[in-house]
Amino acid sequence: MVASKSVLILGDGSAGITAANKLRSHAGEDELEITVIGKTFRHFYKPDGLFIPFGYKNYRDSIKPMNFLLNNGIDYIDDEILRVNPDDGIVFLRSGKSYVGDYIIIATGNRYAPEEIPGYDGEAKHFYSLQNAMELREYLNAFSGGNVVVGSTGQPIQSPQSLYEFSFLLDSYLTDKGVRAKSKITYLSPFSGVTHDEQLSQIIEPILKKKNIEYKTGFAVTSINPKNKEVTGSDGSKLNYNLLVLSPPHRGQEFLKVSGLTDQQGYVNVDPSTLTLKGKSNIFSIGDSNNLSNTKSSASGYMQASFVVARIISETVGGLSDSVFQQSTPQVVITGKDTAFSYVEAPGKKLRTIQENKGDFLLKWSASNTYFSTVLRGVV
Repeated sequence: MVASKSVLILGDGSAGITAANKLRSHAGEDELEITVIGKTFRHFYKPDGLFIPFGYKNYRDSIKPMNFLLNNGIDYIDDEILRVNPDDGIVFLRSGKSYVGDYIIIATGNRYAPEEIPGYDGEAKHFYSLQNAMELREYLNAFSGGNVVVGSTGQPIQSPQSLYEFSFLLDSYLTDKGVRAKSKITYLSPFSGVTHDEQLSQIIEPILKKKNIEYKTGFAVTSINPKNKEVTGSDGSKLNYNLLVLSPPHRGQEFLKVSGLTDQQGYVNVDPSTLTLKGKSNIFSIGDSNNLSNTKSSASGYMQASFVVARIISETVGGLSDSVFQQSTPQVVITGKDTAFSYVEAPGKKLRTIQENKGDFLLKWSASNTYFSTVLRGVV
């Protein structure tokens, strides 16, 4: 009888839970021991952060308790990770315990580092966490007109399209509220175009113009002056605001950097064709934790988790798996309170003609239902 193998999954976010549940559905407990290490009491479906500030989504539909999300036969360790020894496959925890895995899947996501931008704390708003999305809703409820600046402190960030999606939803929201004529919306892009992709920029730019949303390219916010209500960009230019919605700097987890696994921003250096830590065929990094900078989204994390699961199952239990990871991610972009369009993000792929429609909007608006019931469960 072949001895069972062990898989340690570091992180209990979207990619980590998906990987754990998918592994369990393809391997028995006598074939594969699966352990998830994290410290999340309740899981928030982050894409819903886009809708919550406008009241388009009830936050209660966007959270579930962690003990509800993991399937039977998966061990969950509530602890903080301090360090990883990649050579021996050992993970050291705050409690003093350590665990050894035949395979390690790093799925620890992003951390936010607002302290890196002078003036950010207490002034800029964002929607990347439930608490911040709820706080932003209060500010929007009280907003009666003025300059709204929506932008980024740089890259990478999760779901880069969420900032211009927010601008589109804001246009609809202020129109319904009757204060759009008294408001100016300015969207800031750190890229040379309005998005990181030239083809996509050619689609998004006309929509911004149609909605009378001004935009500035090559502008990543580097500092904020709360007294003057002014932001300074990477090009040295300045812009005034009444309400500032700004993605905080995104970084990888400190313990990964301490462990020597990452680039300067704390993201795990992976081979993009295998998602493995360079030089380690049994250590993977998926989702927002790796250095594939322009692919940080729930959909991308799901695709990466599926690839890694197939690889591990093939090596331990048997079966087929792709030898090379092909980044091909379905995306839905919100363009208003009831419109959106879909496309497939893949290197070198030419985008088809885009058609805004209500069906794609409903697909993204209701995605949390499918996410909690099937995607995280490893059903699909």
